[in-house]
Amino acid sequence: MSGALKIYSGRNRPDLAPVYRLFEQLTDITVQVDRIYHWDVEGRVVDERADPQADILLTNSQLALQLVQEAGVFEPYAAPVARDYADWLRAPDYSWLSFTAWPRVAMINRRVLGDDSSRWPTRLEDFTRPEFRGKLGCASMVEATTIAQFAAIRVARGDAYAEDLLDRLCANGLHVYPSNLDTRQALIREKLAAALANSSNIHVSSMEGNAVSEAWLDQEDGGLGTHVEAHTVAVLKGCKHPERARDFVDFLLAPGTQGLLARLYGETLVNPNAEHGWIRPLAAIRRTDAPLDRIAAAFNSTRSLLQSKGFGAP
Repeated sequence: MSGALKIYSGRNRPDLAPVYRLFEQLTDITVQVDRIYHWDVEGRVVDERADPQADILLTNSQLALQLVQEAGVFEPYAAPVARDYADWLRAPDYSWLSFTAWPRVAMINRRVLGDDSSRWPTRLEDFTRPEFRGKLGCASMVEATTIAQFAAIRVARGDAYAEDLLDRLCANGLHVYPSNLDTRQALIREKLAAALANSSNIHVSSMEGNAVSEAWLDQEDGGLGTHVEAHTVAVLKGCKHPERARDFVDFLLAPGTQGLLARLYGETLVNPNAEHGWIRPLAAIRRTDAPLDRIAAAFNSTRSLLQSKGFGAP
């Protein structure tokens, strides 16, 4: 098999270049990637829906695809692996599929909190306590996962609880940084105790030689749970190479590729048959009880709420 495959990628950090190169070597299909800012990539495929210029959309959010699904730009594909997915990992009609999950955890600075995990926070509310004053970081609204996490809390526990929690976190000196990258760098540079981040950030930071670890929050019976977002892939409706696009989706979900993503970037795998190593399996994570369609409905109002609390990009 030979030819080309065009991908629009809104997932640009960590870079998926090793995955693209491996697919090329195994199939002799040349992968052409346009890296597009994650807030813009869905708009690009909507604008081009009459004449798609790419075959695949690959991005860093379920929510982003959910928000444009009604535009009819995706071609449903029930990939074999995805047929066994839990409902929340895919669109109801398989028009988009998750390929790795990103749970939100507390990224622990071991130089500040030590190595005794029994003394680490176990709930998000713990960060409103006096000992964490000025010691917690979080990314701004530039990161859709920040908005999605607090939208999920609103859905699960109600507006009053979510706003009160935000007020208490902010009153306790929560630091807001432009991105997840800036947040994890500030964790070390500014000697914070912890940061709210996608769990794979811990693996990446650890591989850079930083003394970090992860604390899973609100995992007790009846607890709030952790918000879990996912990176997603979709075949574009009317694309020029639909068969190659479906082959790439199957490759991305295959055990070998999934295991590679765990080893390279510490990502939580969606294929239960893949080797996840030290990464916590998806089945072992208590998720926040917040359906994606309700998170999507609360997205814009949550963005306004966060803006009012100082979560705009510094």
